[in-house]
Amino acid sequence: MTDDAEHIEVPLQPEGVHVPPLPPKTATANNDNENGNDNAPAEAETEPTDEKMLSFLTGMKNDLVARKPFYNFKANGIGDWGKPDNFFTVFNATIFAFVIQLIPALIFAELMDRKTDGNLATAETLLSSAIMGIIYALFSGQPLVIMGITGPVSLLLGTSYGLAAQFNSDYFPFFFWICLWAGLMHVISASIGLVSLVWKVTPFTSQIFELFIAITFIYSALRDLIVPVHLADNPTDGEEITSELRSAGYASFVIGVLTCSIAWSLHFAETWIFFSRQLRTFLTSYNTLIAVVFATAFSYVPGLDQNSSIERVDVVAPWDWQPTADRPWIVNPLEGIGLEGIFGALVPGFMFFLLFIIDHNVSSILTQSPKFNLKKPPAYHWDFFVLGITFIPCAILGLPPGNGLIPQAPLHCRALCTRKVETDKYGVKREVVTHCEEQRWSALGQALLMFVALSAFTVISWIPTGCLFGLLLYLGMGALHGNEIWERLLLCGVYEHKRPKIPIVRYVRWKIVQFWTLIQLVCALAIWAVGQFAPVGYIYPLLLTLLVPFRSYLLERLFKTEDLRHLDPVDESEEEFHDEQRMVHHTMAQGSKDEEDLAIPTRAEFRGSGMKRALINRNETCNEQDDILATEVAKACIDLDVDDATKLEIVNRVFRHLESLEGT
Repeated sequence: MTDDAEHIEVPLQPEGVHVPPLPPKTATANNDNENGNDNAPAEAETEPTDEKMLSFLTGMKNDLVARKPFYNFKANGIGDWGKPDNFFTVFNATIFAFVIQLIPALIFAELMDRKTDGNLATAETLLSSAIMGIIYALFSGQPLVIMGITGPVSLLLGTSYGLAAQFNSDYFPFFFWICLWAGLMHVISASIGLVSLVWKVTPFTSQIFELFIAITFIYSALRDLIVPVHLADNPTDGEEITSELRSAGYASFVIGVLTCSIAWSLHFAETWIFFSRQLRTFLTSYNTLIAVVFATAFSYVPGLDQNSSIERVDVVAPWDWQPTADRPWIVNPLEGIGLEGIFGALVPGFMFFLLFIIDHNVSSILTQSPKFNLKKPPAYHWDFFVLGITFIPCAILGLPPGNGLIPQAPLHCRALCTRKVETDKYGVKREVVTHCEEQRWSALGQALLMFVALSAFTVISWIPTGCLFGLLLYLGMGALHGNEIWERLLLCGVYEHKRPKIPIVRYVRWKIVQFWTLIQLVCALAIWAVGQFAPVGYIYPLLLTLLVPFRSYLLERLFKTEDLRHLDPVDESEEEFHDEQRMVHHTMAQGSKDEEDLAIPTRAEFRGSGMKRALINRNETCNEQDDILATEVAKACIDLDVDDATKLEIVNRVFRHLESLEGT
C-alpha cells in the first residue's frame, strides 16, 4: 500500500447499496483490455444479450470445464485449496466476512421472528447461513460469493407466511414444498441456460430495486422504533400502556438512533484526516459491530433499563440446539398438508426463483467485477445450480433460504485484494488491485464461524432490539446514499447552474430527466406498497421482474434512443459511475457560503493588539465606503472568467483610483 498521504478510498457501502450497471460477461476480455492487450478478440466486446439461451447443460458443462483445473491443493494461488500467498489477508477477510454477515443476519432474523410468529428466528437464520455457506464454499464454481439471508428474503418469507393457512396447511410442510419447488426451478433454469436472462437487467430496474429496499428498510426501522413509544394512549393488542412500558419504548428509540448515528459516522471514517490509515480502515470496516457493542453497553447504564423492561433479542441462552418453535428438526412434507397446499406452494416458490435469478446473479457479477483483477474464470450457470441444491437442507430442516449477499460478497472479495493507489493520465488517483487471494478457505471459515455465533446466544441475548432496528435504519440510509433516483430527486431542488455536469445533466433536457425519475419513483413506491400492505405482498419479486420488459418494450418507445443512452446507461463502466458519484456528492456537500462566513462569534476570536491596529488603520485611510468598495471589487474579481494578470490589473486600478481620491 502507499503511504497515508496518497491513499484515497471510497467509503464502503452497507447492504442494499447501489447496484452499478452490470459489467460485460466476458471477464477475461475485460482484464485483457485493461492490461493494454489491444489484440483481444472483437467478440469480447459484444453485448451480453448475444449469449445463446436455452442450451441444455452447455453453460454448466463449460463452467465445470473452466473451473476443474483449479479445484486442487496446489500452492502459489493455482489451487482453490492451496496455501494462500498471504495467510494474514485470508484470515482477516474471514473474520471481516463473518462480522459483516452476522450483524445483518440478526436484523433480518428479528424481522422474520415477528412476521412468522417465531417459526423462523435467530437460531434458524444463523444455522441456515452456516449450512448454505459450507455447501457453496465446497461445491460452487466461484467461492468468493458468500451466502446468507438478505432483506428481500425476510420480506418474502414474512409476506408469504399467511399462505399456509389459506391452503389449510401447517406452516412447515407448506414451507418444505416452497423450498422444494424453488430449488427445482433453480436447477432446471441453470441446466437450460436461463441464468443469462440477468444480462437483460438494466440500471432502470436495479435502481428501482435499490430504492425499494431503502424505502422498505427505513419504513420498517422507523415503525418498530416509534410504535413501542405508544404516542397514542389507546391500548394495542389488549396490552395496558404503563409508564414503564412507555419509558422502555423511549429508551429503545434512543438506543436505535444512537446505533444508527454511530454506524453512519464510522461508515465514512476512511475519509477522515484523523488517526492512522489502518485505524480509519478498521473503524469503517467494523462500524456496525462497534455500534452494536457501544449501544448495548449504553443500554445497561443505570436508570435507563428500568426493571429490565427494554426489549432484547429473544433467544434461548445458552442455545439448546433445538428449533425456536416447538417442533422436530426434520420436517415431514406430507403431514398436515394436502395436494392443494403442495401445489399452492408453487406460487411463493416461483417468487423465490424470480428474486434469486436477479439478486444472486447480480451479487455474483459484482463479486467478479473486473476491478478485482480475478484470474480464475466465472461459473454463473453452475453456481446457480448449486444455489438450487442449498434449498434441500432448508426444506428438510425448516430453515430460511438465502443467496449471494450484497454488499457483503463484493466486500469479502475486496478484503482479499492487495491494493495500491495510482494516478491516471488525468491526475485522478484510483485504487488498483494488484493481487487477489482466490481460494475457498475464507468463505468456508466464515460459514463455520456461524456455529460459534450459535454457541454465543448468551452474548446475543444482551443486544436490545432497538439497536438492531437502528442498524436497519442505517442500512436503509446507506441504500439511498448513491442511489441515482434519490440523487436526481435532490437535484430537482438545485438551481440549474449549480447542478454537477454529469452526462444526464449535460445531454438530456431536465424535464425529460424529471419524467424518467418520476416513473422510477412511482414504480418503487407501488412495489413497496404492494409488498407492505397488500394481501398478495409476496408477489413483489414478480413486479420487480416485470420492470425488465416494461423498460425494454414500453419506455423504449416513449423516450429517444439518445436520451436513453444517458438515462439508462447500460454501457457505463464502474469507474465512470463512481466518477459521477463523486461529482454529485461534491455538489451536495458544497454550500453557497463558506462555513467561516456563518461561524458564530466567540470569545476565542478576540485578538487585542491586532484588532486595535486594524481600527487605527481604518480611521487613518480613506472613508469606509471606499475601503468596502475596494474589498468587494477584489472579491468579485475572483469569480471573473479572466486570467490572473487581468484580475490583478483590475484590482490595482481600483486601488490607484482610491489613492488619487485620498490625495484630493
